[in-house]
Amino acid sequence: MKKIGIIAAWEPELDYLLKIFRPIKSESIAAWTFYTHQLGDLHIISVVAGVGKVKTASCTQLMISTYTPDEMFMTGICGGLSEVINGGDIIVAERTIQHDVSDVGTSNNPLDAYLGRGSMIDSTEKIITMFKEFSNNTSNRVHFGTFVSGDQRIRDNELSYKLKTDFSAIAVDQEMAAFAHVCYINRIEFMGLKAVSDNANTNTINDQKLFKQMACINSCKLLIDFLEWRTL
Repeated sequence: MKKIGIIAAWEPELDYLLKIFRPIKSESIAAWTFYTHQLGDLHIISVVAGVGKVKTASCTQLMISTYTPDEMFMTGICGGLSEVINGGDIIVAERTIQHDVSDVGTSNNPLDAYLGRGSMIDSTEKIITMFKEFSNNTSNRVHFGTFVSGDQRIRDNELSYKLKTDFSAIAVDQEMAAFAHVCYINRIEFMGLKAVSDNANTNTINDQKLFKQMACINSCKLLIDFLEWRTL
């Protein structure tokens, strides 16, 4: 039986899973509550890690060390950095990088003790390939590309443009790169996807009023649909 780990930063990002596939067990460890779900032949462990890279990295490592999942996934909401991306669209992180560290992009080795923090990290290719096949038969608008993460809210037009141009990024959040980094160094297969709640600019607050709740549902539901599709 395959064991799957699912991490979100914020409670509403995991609501779909918790309400539709109710936990059969919960366990509190350190600052987090881990939920166990049974989805056909899949054994799923889910958790709300909290916002930001430190909480995400800590929680991801704890989940891996405690539950030894075969694969890890992240779901949630993000800011879109491309003109062709709309509120509610799905962004799949083919690669991730931390945009707020020194010497970003100067090393290609995430395991480097000093410069590794600024390395680009690729998601597991075979999972990305399967998700591309799956997404061709869904009604969701799905985009694949580079995710950038940093411990700050991006609500500024100039900064948003800089992230897009400096990293060829199509989405920004506060967690994805930390999640990917921990999965990579643990040699766990992984992928992250989030839905767009805003365009990471001065109109973010208004955009989120329209798209935030929908984006939470869209991302989590599509992930669960994908996991079910793979078992068919």
